[in-house]
Amino acid sequence: MENNKGLTPRVYLWENRVLYSGPAFAPRYRCYGSSALVASLGQPMNIHRQTHADDPVTTRACLIHPGLPVYIDTGGSPLAVVFLDPMQQDFEAMKTSATLEHHGIFHGFHHSGHIVRVLENIAEYGGSPDQALESLGSIGLTEMTRPATHGSDPRLTRAIDLIRQSRTASITTENIAATISLSVPRVIQLFRQHIGVSAGRYRQWHRLHAAVLGVANGHSFTQAALGAGFSDLAHFSNTFHGMLGIMPSSPLRHHGVTRYYVDHQLATDGFTAMIPIKSETAGVC
Repeated sequence: MENNKGLTPRVYLWENRVLYSGPAFAPRYRCYGSSALVASLGQPMNIHRQTHADDPVTTRACLIHPGLPVYIDTGGSPLAVVFLDPMQQDFEAMKTSATLEHHGIFHGFHHSGHIVRVLENIAEYGGSPDQALESLGSIGLTEMTRPATHGSDPRLTRAIDLIRQSRTASITTENIAATISLSVPRVIQLFRQHIGVSAGRYRQWHRLHAAVLGVANGHSFTQAALGAGFSDLAHFSNTFHGMLGIMPSSPLRHHGVTRYYVDHQLATDGFTAMIPIKSETAGVC
């Protein structure tokens, strides 16, 4: 799979993961809002941290910590990015398989070839969310679609449940703190300690899901953004870019039509208050 020609962009959505496969985006610095497993589906990619531009890594697959500005160049080869769960369980699981760490970029997986083959197969042939999830399980990612919170502070569990239940509402960290009877600094500390990101960023992750589900169901970016609780399209676009490192319209600029694959439970459990989402609708697989 050496070039982008004719490759259909695919976006898979589960509650705690997003998978993009398809044409590579223009090389530039990106800063993902969640940890990410990145693979070049062709020739090895060059990747470097912003603070170490003169010391790149050449690899087929790597693991990137959230919030780390990196420059990715696949040389025109297709790309697959798995945005991993915000609870960092995926990151810790994959990190143990990496034999090398280079300025915060983990690579040298003992099964790099298998990782690339699995993601190439998804990129080329698609498949249902359940099938894709099973394939991800074979590379070391748990098949659980929902992040586990057992062992966490019960107040953090309550906060996470509140965010999940209020995905399209304008809930703030202050609201969360008041609901679970903690101070704002303590809420911030809990999220950073157990999840690795702020409560606000974790909330944005869920709103992005709601908006992308709206797009997958045929709504315009503006309709989906407003329905997911963003103040306007610019707010959604900036948040999307800040979390995933690309503009929301980017997958649509390539050949073909982007195909969306939505986890059945995610599509039917009231994830969005805006519209009923059904994975059988046109454009959604």
